[in-house]
Amino acid sequence: MRPALLLWLGLLSPLAAIPASTTLTLVNQPGYNQISVTVSPVVPLVNLSSTSTTTLTGTVDALFNINPANGQTSELTLSNGRANGTNMVFSKSSFFGSYNINVTNLSAAISTIAPPGVVTPATGNFAANQHRFDIDQGTISGTAFGDPVNQSFTPENPASGTGTGTGSVILVHTGDSGIYRNYTVTATLDVAINDSFISGTTTVNVTGSGTVRATGTVQVPKTEYLAWTLAQGIANAPFSGDPDGDGVSNGLLWALGLDANANPLSYLPKIDPDVPGGFVVPLPPNGIATPILVQSSNNLGTWSPAAALTPLANPIPAGTSGPVFIAPDASPRRFIRLQVAEPQ
Repeated sequence: MRPALLLWLGLLSPLAAIPASTTLTLVNQPGYNQISVTVSPVVPLVNLSSTSTTTLTGTVDALFNINPANGQTSELTLSNGRANGTNMVFSKSSFFGSYNINVTNLSAAISTIAPPGVVTPATGNFAANQHRFDIDQGTISGTAFGDPVNQSFTPENPASGTGTGTGSVILVHTGDSGIYRNYTVTATLDVAINDSFISGTTTVNVTGSGTVRATGTVQVPKTEYLAWTLAQGIANAPFSGDPDGDGVSNGLLWALGLDANANPLSYLPKIDPDVPGGFVVPLPPNGIATPILVQSSNNLGTWSPAAALTPLANPIPAGTSGPVFIAPDASPRRFIRLQVAEPQ
């Protein structure tokens, strides 16, 4: 009798998405990449706020996890973002005094707080507060109520901000080139800043809001198998190809989650030593990349799906790790093989 503890199966969903990265450029479009900033000295019983607008230019690196079958992504991770802003002037006069503040050489870092950034694939929407917008470069100078103002934004002392509300990432298929599927991509998120600094004895609050939008192009292999060939250094190798002549195709190596030069013998069907007439498929421990159909034949000419896989249906689901057991049948002799469909 077979020990029950030998059977360990992980039932996971097929991993249809493929990582892809690109650099996005902040757009020059009305209503986007313009941050409205307000400075508000805290003076009792009077509003001394002044507002100015900075226009942003720059780039940000973006990592996606794209399903090429439907052009949807489950990830938007931002890094190395740099948004440079135009100078701003804030001034106000009142009975309580006046201030004149210049903000120059403004620049903000854009990044994802705790990668990966999660996107709802069906809608392209994401929680914008997964991402940071920190003004970490620039100089504040001038005078406020008779006191000189000389402050700097630094990575250690930024004007901290985050995304707000719901952002969106939109991919539009623009055609294919070779093994790649090409998309234009547009990422949009609202950002908000809320910080303060001290001028003499006066606290000055700094708030800001606006919408950041960046666009670019990204390409991803058309299928997971093609992505595997790229990673293995055998780009676009035939799915049915068997360059080392061991009887195991490139496609089956990929399906088994193996490298192109791996020896697959230990993961192929074998006679089950515990069950006469039974077979076992000792799949790799990291799980298979795509569903694998187990076929049976008694003459090597006609093949049909093997019945009674334990405890799974046939094909074996993606993500399964072995061993998988195949019950005996009434055939006087029997052959077992694995078959994988090439993704389209």
